[in-house]
Amino acid sequence: MDMVMQGMREVLFFGILPDAAAAAQMTVLGRDLANGDRLCPAEKLHLSLLGFQLDVWRRDTLLALARRVGAAIATEKFDVVLPKACSFARREASGSLVLRCAPAATGLLTRLKDGLVDAAAANGLNLRGPSRFTPHVTLAYRATAISETTLDRPISWRAREVVLIRSEQGRGRYTYVERWPLGST
Repeated sequence: MDMVMQGMREVLFFGILPDAAAAAQMTVLGRDLANGDRLCPAEKLHLSLLGFQLDVWRRDTLLALARRVGAAIATEKFDVVLPKACSFARREASGSLVLRCAPAATGLLTRLKDGLVDAAAANGLNLRGPSRFTPHVTLAYRATAISETTLDRPISWRAREVVLIRSEQGRGRYTYVERWPLGST
């Protein structure tokens, strides 16, 4: 039975993964703030840059295009700093508990995302969507809403690579397709 008939979607996205220390801090913070809501496992914590649905009929072509886009990344390593926790509402009764980026990291991440969009367009893949981009890491889904909170100690790590991730939505499975190191600084 194919994935369409099973109700599963595949999504490809470019993201930045926290290092082990930052992921552990996020897990502890998530437990403290999520009020028993469903936490994201530490191995799935990420900051999404750009994603798109993977058409099952064009999977190989889209994977090849995404690899070319990733190979075009020309960004130096940088620090990701997450000083605030808040809720993103998807519906009235449910949302996500997230950590938001500091303004300096937001600017760098926005430029990185825009570079990926431009590289995608240069490779025949139109990924222009809504211009709103709020860099964040999701700690819990279907979470109880919280007011924006400034953390006593921001969570941070050095971004050293961009990862292409395939998410099998409906199965909760991530596959790391490819990684591209960022330049040295």
